[in-house]
Amino acid sequence: MTDWLFRLCDRLLTDADDRIVAQQKQATIAAGGTDAAAAFLELCRLAGEAADPAAALIALDEVEDAEPVDLLGLLVIHAFADLRASYPAQPDASAARERLALRAEAAYPAIGDMLGHAVLDFTVRMVGEATVQLSRLAANAAPLVRVETGISLPSSLIAFDLYGQASRGAEIMERNRCGTPMMLPSPLKALAY
Repeated sequence: MTDWLFRLCDRLLTDADDRIVAQQKQATIAAGGTDAAAAFLELCRLAGEAADPAAALIALDEVEDAEPVDLLGLLVIHAFADLRASYPAQPDASAARERLALRAEAAYPAIGDMLGHAVLDFTVRMVGEATVQLSRLAANAAPLVRVETGISLPSSLIAFDLYGQASRGAEIMERNRCGTPMMLPSPLKALAY
């Protein structure tokens, strides 16, 4: 049941101290008993907090045939990883909030039916707090603007014209999903500041 979580932690946790804590939590889970549920949630939190957020979010999509307790664990990891990720633009944080809400809405019925209303209440409050925090991040992030140059220009030139920093060309290239820095499309999207 928790093999996916153990594999995920082995793959994503790189800090030696985090790996030691993860091994202790894994031993508690494997032993069963009254502390296993708390150790499971703590291990999920650790995976969401300590792993690279992008790698953790990608790894969550690889989990198949999830039981209700697994769905709960996936939501915990997703919420903590989302809050650690970087959102330079408002649409980035808004998209993260929407992805978390969609995963939660799909998981709520199974969690409530199989794990009970107390666990469902905990899950709804946790996801609700994460979406509030993501909304705050979105409110404080830079808006996106549409930039029209009329011709294709190098990303470093556009970055220098917009921000006074040619080094931000890679950021513009990534935002517009362009494979080469030499010829960016026109129009394009860029951070307002």
